[in-house]
Amino acid sequence: MLNNDHRANKTGELWDVYDENNKLTGRTHYRGDKLNVGDYHLVVNALIFNVQGSVLLQQRSFQKITYPGMWTTATGGSALTGETSELAIIRELHEELNLTVTRNQLQFVKKCRYADWIEDWYAIYVDESLSNMVRQESEVEAIRWATLSEAVQMSHNNDLDDCMLIQAKTKLFDSGNYQLHT
Repeated sequence: MLNNDHRANKTGELWDVYDENNKLTGRTHYRGDKLNVGDYHLVVNALIFNVQGSVLLQQRSFQKITYPGMWTTATGGSALTGETSELAIIRELHEELNLTVTRNQLQFVKKCRYADWIEDWYAIYVDESLSNMVRQESEVEAIRWATLSEAVQMSHNNDLDDCMLIQAKTKLFDSGNYQLHT
């Protein structure tokens, strides 16, 4: 199924600005404008697992500016002004795949810092068929389930952090810290 939102890359989004200590500065920033040195915006991503321990892969839209058509394990995007990390990933999961999750279903995995963004990673566990997920076509070209080893190999081939997948699966399945989304 498709969600026909055609706003690929959504220039003009308003983001909160964070400092090097991950604290809000009280300032905002428009997507597409250059951030000042020492300023960061917040990005959120989720790694999605099913009952069998498979990982959801998504092919990025060919309309995306960065990595068009690339297969990835990450679902997410930038937090909008006023959103916490948790609220942003809940919104992104709903927008991109029509998944409705709660804060209790999110398992925080890791925080990373890059040149001008902070990235929060989550893992979630769902019991959802692909046919029930509605792809936002401006963001997602295709989706499929993959084994963990397939997903690790794909991440490795794309120069992505494949250790994140192992950490996420361990946090979800080995700790019992997951709540089922049905």
